[in-house]
Amino acid sequence: MTAGANPPVAAPRRVLVAEDEFLVYLALEEDLRANGYEVIGPFTNVADVRRAAAEETIDLALLDINLAGEMVWPVADALLARNIPFIFLSGYASAAVPDSYRHYPRLEKPYDPARLLQAIRTLAAESIPAP
Repeated sequence: MTAGANPPVAAPRRVLVAEDEFLVYLALEEDLRANGYEVIGPFTNVADVRRAAAEETIDLALLDINLAGEMVWPVADALLARNIPFIFLSGYASAAVPDSYRHYPRLEKPYDPARLLQAIRTLAAESIPAP
């Protein structure tokens, strides 16, 4: 199990991963699977991830801000339209993020696995409807 990992979640949650750096994706996949998440992806370009965001059953998404030279904002909009929470993962400074997206969770790369998993758990808990 990855350092800082907690026991697996009770039921796998489906996490869409949009990441064009293969080694970063492999680390994300390992961290997510080791903690009981089902990984949907990788998606390495905006067109493919937009299609997946519209068609796949997903509980939350991890979005690299720049996918092969394209900004991921249309994907964020598609996820928002479906009420699917997301976290931006990026090497970009917050000043490079448009104002309309700055209040959404963002972790800088290289990411800390424990911090990422905590952000996912927090976001997942916030998105569960109250009984």
